[in-house]
Amino acid sequence: MNGGRLESGRRPQPGGDSAWLLFLGVLLLGAAPLHPYRTPAAIRESLAESPHAGDCEQCHSMHGQDDIAYDKALLGPDDNTLCDRCHTNASAAGGYGGSWPFVGSAHGPSSHTIWPGPTPPPRTEADAAGKCLNCHDPHGWKDGTGIIPFLAIGREETLCLTCHDGSPAAKNVAFDVISRPYRHPMTTYSGRHKGPDEPLPSDVAAAPVDNRHAECTDCHNPHVGYADRFGPPAPPGISKVNFGVSRLQVQNGAPGAPPGFTYVAAADTVTTPIAEYQICFKCHSSWTTQPTGQTDLARELNPANASFHPVEAPRLDLNIDPAAFTPGWNSTSMTRCVDCHGSGSPGGPRGPHGSNYRYILQQPYTASPAFRTMTTGELCFTCHATNVYYDASPSNPLTASRFNRPGVNQGHAEHVGKRRVPCYSCHVTHGAANLPHLMVTGRVPGMTGYTETPTGGTCQSTCHGVRSYTVNYAR
Repeated sequence: MNGGRLESGRRPQPGGDSAWLLFLGVLLLGAAPLHPYRTPAAIRESLAESPHAGDCEQCHSMHGQDDIAYDKALLGPDDNTLCDRCHTNASAAGGYGGSWPFVGSAHGPSSHTIWPGPTPPPRTEADAAGKCLNCHDPHGWKDGTGIIPFLAIGREETLCLTCHDGSPAAKNVAFDVISRPYRHPMTTYSGRHKGPDEPLPSDVAAAPVDNRHAECTDCHNPHVGYADRFGPPAPPGISKVNFGVSRLQVQNGAPGAPPGFTYVAAADTVTTPIAEYQICFKCHSSWTTQPTGQTDLARELNPANASFHPVEAPRLDLNIDPAAFTPGWNSTSMTRCVDCHGSGSPGGPRGPHGSNYRYILQQPYTASPAFRTMTTGELCFTCHATNVYYDASPSNPLTASRFNRPGVNQGHAEHVGKRRVPCYSCHVTHGAANLPHLMVTGRVPGMTGYTETPTGGTCQSTCHGVRSYTVNYAR
């Protein structure tokens, strides 16, 4: 071995593979193997299309020299150290981070990382936990559609969800991915990935070829990622469960303008910022080919806009009354995409795998300006206090709401709780290029015009004519 590369050495000569395979087949069958499907014919077929084709002598000794004392005539112990003889260095694009990062990953040391079966059969040896063999077969594996790529024992989400269904992995991601009515389309596509070496933007989602997709490895690196030991980092920092994944650096321009992007391969884990939104933008921005009508979130979250939710940068208005927020939030808080998008199940997996609500939201949100009675369980009230923005009780002055029309001291709550005007009528969700406070015009009911002054402002709506308001406290 030399720097993780194979030394030049003996290889099976043309016509010699059959003897090797016959030897291995007899050896494996005679040793009561964990995977009893092995026959010389099966090994020959799978190896022919695998990266290990012709490399039998890298792992096995045909004649069992005196220095070979390992089962199955292996050149080393039947564990990860044998794999590390070759797979030491990181792959070019970072899909495999190297042997040491894997040891520190969630899969490397975990006692729960044991393949449960039934296909291939479960691993039952005493030292099964954390073995590469829980996800990979060095001889290759075949399913109903042919040889599975990358020496994996299952295809894409099938491989991941066999364990991430509540047992042996604690969180049931499979339920969110398969059973929720709104979910990322992990089960829709197959064969979009080239493997651990995907250094080009076109390998992931960008033009000129529309390769837009969502598979587990687009957000998670099974060889590198691990659980946040002390809780998720402060936004916009990325959770360690998403560490070692390709992402986009954003070059923001003028308000409302589409940003520029630089693709960062998974191997780059040091260039800052390393933020969650950079992963989301691989699919949810103009960097890729978005479906007609889908929002360019990179454009809307641009910190140069007149207003925006604080995903990329802190909010512009830092003087909002603390009472306007639910506990844990304030005017200096930043947020991550997963604070709004996810299953919403208490104790469930964190992340936008699937949800009962449209847009994979944690709580319901109706994207319609139509008059209706909102409820305290809707998404907006996860961060924005209901007794400020919703409760229209006359006994509650609600002064944490900044605006009031003349003679009314209930501001937002008069509109939302009393007039049945939903938040969506006057506000956008992610960002507004030219209007402050996430305001929007053109919805019915809603505003047709808005101007702001140092002490208040004036709005014209479909519900009434021009009306002015004053602020309860300074902006």
